[in-house]
Amino acid sequence: MRQPELTSLIGLRDSDGDRLLLLRVDRPDGTRGYMLRVGTGKVFLTAGDLKGLSSVIRYELVSANQFRLLGRLIWLLILCATVWFLTSEVTGPLFAYPWSN
Repeated sequence: MRQPELTSLIGLRDSDGDRLLLLRVDRPDGTRGYMLRVGTGKVFLTAGDLKGLSSVIRYELVSANQFRLLGRLIWLLILCATVWFLTSEVTGPLFAYPWSN
């Protein structure tokens, strides 16, 4: 009897040092499944489960990028205000007309 064939799809290590492996399992009867291993635990997934997991991961990445963009915009605003304040201290008001006192 033939053993199931395992094909490694993803191999990562998380911040805690645990290995995360996604393996494709090709069974002798022709069916295909997936095995997700994190550390010493493992879970068997179907193609539908994997598609749902992919959707969740993409949603989380988009959410993280939105927060990162908001953080960068806030830092840019702080930088511009600081530069404006420092230049106005050195040169005087930047938006003064020549005829104003």
